[in-house]
Amino acid sequence: MLALSMTLAIPMNSLHSAKERLLAQARQDYQPELVAVDSEAISRLPARADRFSHMTVGLFGKPAGQTPEGAAAYCVALNSVNFMFWTPTTDGVARYHWGDEGGAHGLKAAFDAIWGDETTPVRLRARLGSGVEQVLIDALGEISLARRRAQFLREVLFEDQLEQAAAELVVAAGTGRLTADDAERLARRFPMAYGQDPYLMRAQLAIMWYAGYLLEQGIQVDCDITVAASYQMPRVMRSIKVLRFAPELAAKIDKHTLIMRHSAEERAIRSATVLGAQEMARHLGVSEHAMVNVLWQNRHACGATPYHLTITTDY
Repeated sequence: MLALSMTLAIPMNSLHSAKERLLAQARQDYQPELVAVDSEAISRLPARADRFSHMTVGLFGKPAGQTPEGAAAYCVALNSVNFMFWTPTTDGVARYHWGDEGGAHGLKAAFDAIWGDETTPVRLRARLGSGVEQVLIDALGEISLARRRAQFLREVLFEDQLEQAAAELVVAAGTGRLTADDAERLARRFPMAYGQDPYLMRAQLAIMWYAGYLLEQGIQVDCDITVAASYQMPRVMRSIKVLRFAPELAAKIDKHTLIMRHSAEERAIRSATVLGAQEMARHLGVSEHAMVNVLWQNRHACGATPYHLTITTDY
């Protein structure tokens, strides 16, 4: 039996936290006839909380990680362009690479090279603050949606907006808790780079990265986010059969047919992934931060299971 109980719709403006609003969005978008959370499959997962860990990002010891403010700025700037590392071609898709690294790892390697030995984003701003598409391509190499990435970085690197956002993150972390509310604050500050996704995927990822940086140094911080609405998470969850896809949708994904952004199918995929990841975390007794990290770390164990293809800046 495929089961996930839904509550009655609650007006978004009556919900007190950003996470409540994101989960309400997921419940609103949930369409089990397209993608269903299999609660019985989740209940059979072995509860081994000791095997879970939170994300670390390798910033500690690098120039950007010499100060909390520099690390926070790095996390915000990088995740403003951390999306869609493939380009449609006549033969399928071409993956983004920087040197020997691919995808998000390639972007991180490119960012490290641009950031250089500075503890602040001064070199990043000088190189990529113009918003010029060709300048970004010269810096990052051939990458999809280069114009949008250049525009996002222009917004993030404008004047001292990035430093202000970083300072806010440092203050928030000082309370011992980072949440989706901090991601929502990023989206309000940077509406173009971070505010267009109803699930605040990359904004929450920036928060998760900064929490990971702090954990690398032994600084414990609670990270209460719901950051599963990407392309790898539903792929992993499909492979372990906690998400069940309608045959027609599964066939589209397997044939690498494009799924339109904000279509019923894409909303169904993203919402079920968010709700399923939360249910898995609860069953396994771990945080959603740790749950998403383990799913991400196991993405290469999915074999030939493909991810859905959507042209988007959301993830």
